[in-house]
Amino acid sequence: MRLEVRHLELVVAIADCGSLRKAAARLHLTQPAVTTQLKRIEDHLGGRLFLRATDGVKLTPTGQDFVQEARSMLTQLVTLERVTRRNTQCASAPTRLAGIPAYHFGLLVAALKDNVTSRTIKETGTLTALLTTGELDIAVLRRFPGTPLTLPPNVGHRLLTREPLFVGVPEHHPRAQEPEIGLEALASDKWVMPEPDDSGMNAHFARECAAKGFEQRIAHFSSEAHVALTLIRESGAVCPLYPVGSTPPGVARLPITGNPLVREVVLAWRTDAPVAEEIDDLCDQVATGYLKLVEESEVYARWWRDGGEQFALSP
Repeated sequence: MRLEVRHLELVVAIADCGSLRKAAARLHLTQPAVTTQLKRIEDHLGGRLFLRATDGVKLTPTGQDFVQEARSMLTQLVTLERVTRRNTQCASAPTRLAGIPAYHFGLLVAALKDNVTSRTIKETGTLTALLTTGELDIAVLRRFPGTPLTLPPNVGHRLLTREPLFVGVPEHHPRAQEPEIGLEALASDKWVMPEPDDSGMNAHFARECAAKGFEQRIAHFSSEAHVALTLIRESGAVCPLYPVGSTPPGVARLPITGNPLVREVVLAWRTDAPVAEEIDDLCDQVATGYLKLVEESEVYARWWRDGGEQFALSP
């Protein structure tokens, strides 16, 4: 006799159910068939895996070790089947991408060309879960200081850009014409902030403002950029802005002195996905496209040339 997958499944089912009768029902077998098969397995192994009792069965120490290893092997078999099926049947299937609605996301879609399906998702936990289960091949995530990004062992990751957060102020703000602004100069201003989420952005802001000796006066919450920009222009509030992109009339986009506010844009991918072989090339294409966007943004380009490039691209 040789142990087979069905033998492992039978022993695990008995351990899970706690009785031969329930295990038989789960496996769609008769109880005598389960009893006979278990005896053959135990005879082959030379020891008891279960102790029989009136209310069911319990694992022996030997049985506990066996079940632990059996579960691991069954999990590996499921993974092997999934990966092989993907590689053999879906060699030309589109890469499944999701990520935060950052410019890097659009650049990655372009780099993958037509062989991609994509969707934007802001929640870090959702993106991580979808990578873990294999429902995504690759994702663009964000990481803020103080909120670590926890990824499973089968997911690789690489820093794309360390982006400073600038601030948007109304064009009539007393500091609107200056090349940069200290965070403490905004202590008395009303703020527009995005709705708190699991990225840690709002907590990062609160800590940095506290370090400068003040608490943000948050008057508005909105995760919609057009709403935030309207509130800057019409109500005189200030708001964090990412550095890439055009600045609408009535709003000034200013770097913050010392770059205390920052987000890291991270590329993460399943190491067993075909796209894993393309990561170096994809990162190069995203970096090239991002540099073009930097040059198209006057304020960001000036910050980039004045020492910002090293800050943004250092590992």
